[in-house]
Amino acid sequence: MKPHYFLIVPMVLFLAGCQPGSDSQKAPQGTVQGETPQIPDPKSDADPDVSVSVTAERETGGTALLVKIVKDNSSFGIDSVKRLDMHTGYSVDVPVQGADVIDRPTNQKSNLRPWHYKYVIQTNRGQLVHEVRLLKDLEIKEQVRISDYQFDSNRLMLGKLSFGSEGSLITEGRDLQIDAEEIHSDLVARIKTFDEQELEHSVTYKAPGKGGGRLIVNAGFANGTFVFQMHGHPGAQGEKGVDATQVPPAKAAAGRPGEFDFIAVGPRREGGDRPICISQPTDGATGTNGVQGGTGFDGFPGGSSGSLYLTVKKAKLFRYQALFFPGLPGVGGPGGKGQPGGAGGDAGAPARMCKKAKAGANGQEGPVGAQGKPGAVGALGELCVTLLDSGTSCVTREQNVGGVQ
Repeated sequence: MKPHYFLIVPMVLFLAGCQPGSDSQKAPQGTVQGETPQIPDPKSDADPDVSVSVTAERETGGTALLVKIVKDNSSFGIDSVKRLDMHTGYSVDVPVQGADVIDRPTNQKSNLRPWHYKYVIQTNRGQLVHEVRLLKDLEIKEQVRISDYQFDSNRLMLGKLSFGSEGSLITEGRDLQIDAEEIHSDLVARIKTFDEQELEHSVTYKAPGKGGGRLIVNAGFANGTFVFQMHGHPGAQGEKGVDATQVPPAKAAAGRPGEFDFIAVGPRREGGDRPICISQPTDGATGTNGVQGGTGFDGFPGGSSGSLYLTVKKAKLFRYQALFFPGLPGVGGPGGKGQPGGAGGDAGAPARMCKKAKAGANGQEGPVGAQGKPGAVGALGELCVTLLDSGTSCVTREQNVGGVQ
């Protein structure tokens, strides 16, 4: 890799604006970054003819940086070098061996914050300070999630972002800005808000579906095919309707008791009286029917598909497809249980020579409440694209394609 010579390594950030659709007044210009640690700025105080050349380049694998500090002349000597990390504020001593100094700072592959160091170079003729700031590259060979990486706030700044044939990036519905000097795909790169299986087995509970967020992609150069899949989560099912009171209505009235009496059918001395039924007992009254359960609550709305803002300064054989899938509505909640029916009344008390009465039938259980209404479909986000010098166009539709030959 050819080294880049500089005193301060520039970062090229492509923050071109879009003219959004009806939902916005102006295009997003980037997300807010985290605060940089307050680090005292060391000052150079060496003689004017004391100077060094500082070069920095990314080494293979993207986890190491090669920094060379070379004296511009032999009129002075380097006594010590200290590397100050501008992200953390930590400093380390860099070994000084020979006339020039070579430093190889390393970091975890998941740390995507730009390399940003200040080198404090102590010479026998004063102190020099040089800043090194260089973007990292990211190669995605399989499906990864944005939470797998460390970077400042919601803004990911890269040199080259490349996707292998199986590479895909899941944004997890975050508001995310990707600024890259170059984006490249070997076959078809996919950037998705959520994984399909995650959407299919969504277990959102008592809440609207999660939206896809706002995705901003700014690229200096683009090559290959990119598919952006903007999904919203389905809404949760509505809550169950209120059960009717489980205390049944009062018991129905009992039947009237029967009555009997004796009538004379001969002389009393001959036992001529006999009983007869003079009033038949009546059946108990039918129990009261229970009331219907409450209607289920409406389902929760699906999440917004999210919006995509794509800016490409230069491109060759670049094609994009942007698909928007608003979250499905949550189904309505089930109806509440109906009230149990009231008990039937007791049969009227029996009497001699009378027919036997029956107890009243129990009332019917109240019907289950009606199911709630489904929630609303999630909102359809917008797509704003700025390709080369063609200006910005914004649309709101589910399927979009475009590119540059």
